[in-house]
Amino acid sequence: MSEFDKWISEEAAEDIAEQESEKLGRRVEQGLGHFPFEGEHHFQRLDTDGRPYAPEISETLRLVSAWFVKKDGKYYDVNNLQTSYNAQDIKQVIIQRMRVEFPLFSFSNNSLKDFFRVLLDPPLGKLNPEESIPVWSGNTVSLPANKQKIIFEDGVVSVNRWTQPKYRNLEPASISGQAFDDFICYVIPEEKDRAVFLDWLAWSLKYETQKPKWAVMFYSNKQGTGKTALTDVCRELFGLQNSSRINGVTKLVARFNKEILQHKLVIVEEVEVRKGSKDANSIKSLITEDSTTVEAKGLPSSVERINCAFILTTNHLPLWLEEADRRFFILNFDHQGYNNGGKDYENFTQIVGKLKDLISTNAGVRSIYDSLMQRDLGRHNPNSLNVAERSTDIMKQLGALAPDIVRHQVEEQLEEHFINFVPVEFAGEVIKKFAYREANAQKYLFIDMGWEKKRFAWDGGIQKWAWYKPQANQPKAGKVWVKGGFRLPVSKLANVDGRASKANIDDGYEPMSGQIIRLKLMLGKDV
Repeated sequence: MSEFDKWISEEAAEDIAEQESEKLGRRVEQGLGHFPFEGEHHFQRLDTDGRPYAPEISETLRLVSAWFVKKDGKYYDVNNLQTSYNAQDIKQVIIQRMRVEFPLFSFSNNSLKDFFRVLLDPPLGKLNPEESIPVWSGNTVSLPANKQKIIFEDGVVSVNRWTQPKYRNLEPASISGQAFDDFICYVIPEEKDRAVFLDWLAWSLKYETQKPKWAVMFYSNKQGTGKTALTDVCRELFGLQNSSRINGVTKLVARFNKEILQHKLVIVEEVEVRKGSKDANSIKSLITEDSTTVEAKGLPSSVERINCAFILTTNHLPLWLEEADRRFFILNFDHQGYNNGGKDYENFTQIVGKLKDLISTNAGVRSIYDSLMQRDLGRHNPNSLNVAERSTDIMKQLGALAPDIVRHQVEEQLEEHFINFVPVEFAGEVIKKFAYREANAQKYLFIDMGWEKKRFAWDGGIQKWAWYKPQANQPKAGKVWVKGGFRLPVSKLANVDGRASKANIDDGYEPMSGQIIRLKLMLGKDV
């Protein structure tokens, strides 16, 4: 062969190699990287004996029938229940999937017809539930640790949303999980706090069929402190399909929240609720209760078990929590590696980068999982958080602030305006002046202040419910004891009610109508 011919051959070979590379790249991008195209090389799944995987017909039917469910003449992929297929389309989908799963699969036309007859339209007299696509009830369930996607009951099936993460099929990892250790030590520097979180995470993974009765909250005043990075690790550990990430609490406590609550891990970001609000109480109930009423679109509501593990993140100090609340373990993620101005930003960025590289592979996730499974959980209590023993610094600060701050503000304002009497119709406005609360919250706040509730009549009107501050001299005859405080002049009272001008306030009592004037002035209302 001449040098010219050799050059032409090498150039042609390079062209062919480039074309093959482009074809392979295109197929990978299309999701056809493992499809066994005729006459081409492809990967083959091997059996336990090292031979190409070639299951018997009955085994093939069992495996394929578990890929789909049917309802009202439509077929649904158990991993994508949002999309339906008709009978003709489902055949094409099945054949393509079978060619990938069973590369040695080969049927004659008659055999293929028999195969689909058993799979899609089985003879009722010889029905085998393991060889035919089952009828779907329309219901979904969450059964962690159960690898089966279809669960039979009374002739129909429910679809199990839980899927075993792929990394758990691997052998114990031999690679180092140091990147995770470096990251977790940076964002949670206190060893005792770190141990509580890692024990919670390890227990939730090890006992996935059970529900932890307290949640973890990541707080930081700054952005870019690693809260999302750590939740990404948790999602990989539980499995992306078994995790839900939502922004705010609206969807979590909404009417159609069944799909969210059927995930093992629920991450609620940017949590910001009002103390005593319906949302705050709903979150607490979901964290502690084993079951709740759920509803999916198109289906009636039902009471179902929930075993979610909750992680909440926020950039707002959670003042809505009650004192010594045993449902939340709060970690402060503020540090000098934060984004946009942190002194240690470059170093922290490298730590996060190494962590992301680690969890980008199944082997890396497996290394973190193996480390967690080796933890001694003897002192861990998943049902109750011992806040006296295990409170973080931020929890101790909140213990001094959260439960009392609104109450103190209300008390101070009432004292400043010498108000010892608040009709119920004004109580809600008094509280909302400082923080939004549900209507029922006024009862708890005034009780916490030591006030009492009773019916009173004043200025000749009917009796109405009102809160009053207990004193040695009790309210009487439409008047309240205010001795020692500045009392509004009679002329001012007369502007509201002429009868008040006749009241004698020198004895230490003030007409209740005068107290109402004080309330209106405090609330910025016209008097």
